[in-house]
Amino acid sequence: MRITTQMLNETAKRTGIPVCQNNLLSYINNESSSGQNTLLDSLQKKDKASSAAISNYKKLDKAASSLKTQADKLAETGEKSFLEKIKESGDHTEAYTAVQSYVEHYNSTLSGLKKSSGVLDKYYGEMLQDAANDQSEQLEKIGITVGKDGMLSVDKEKLEAASIDDIQDAFGKLASKTSFIADRISNNAQAGMESSSTQYDSTGSIMSQLAGRFDFWG
Repeated sequence: MRITTQMLNETAKRTGIPVCQNNLLSYINNESSSGQNTLLDSLQKKDKASSAAISNYKKLDKAASSLKTQADKLAETGEKSFLEKIKESGDHTEAYTAVQSYVEHYNSTLSGLKKSSGVLDKYYGEMLQDAANDQSEQLEKIGITVGKDGMLSVDKEKLEAASIDDIQDAFGKLASKTSFIADRISNNAQAGMESSSTQYDSTGSIMSQLAGRFDFWG
């Protein structure tokens, strides 16, 4: 037997249950238009926030990992190190490319940290900027400027006029510090992704349960 809305209303009247003429969608729309935050609104906001956090942490992990790779290359010491081999070859092109790549990944990493609300991310961002500021004079000699916002900019002509010794002087301590910080940033980003994914899945599950729970009549 097909149950109609009229039958449900009659049953509701007999049992003393208030008759609601609005369906769930109408109710949600009415609540939203009244300026009040509904449970569904809150869940959707949390869902979007978790999704955005996951996306940012993925980019941050990738940027920090790339930054560590370049920092490790520039931090090498000894006769067989990256910069020493370039010094012997006389072709400095790879060194300039490595420095520019370092700056690119440094800026991407710092940008990702600034977009995060995590306390550790803020702390790592400050550490990264402090490391660069400590070497600002040496960096300027090879065409790299540390901005007020912590971002690095490169004067390509000045960089390509710099000697390998100047590059080694600028990145000797900086590259080692950066490698250490970048590794911590990457690890924290991975933990952030896992945490945000758990929240995202939890929110999705709750929304699914609510949708099923309110779908009384099919």
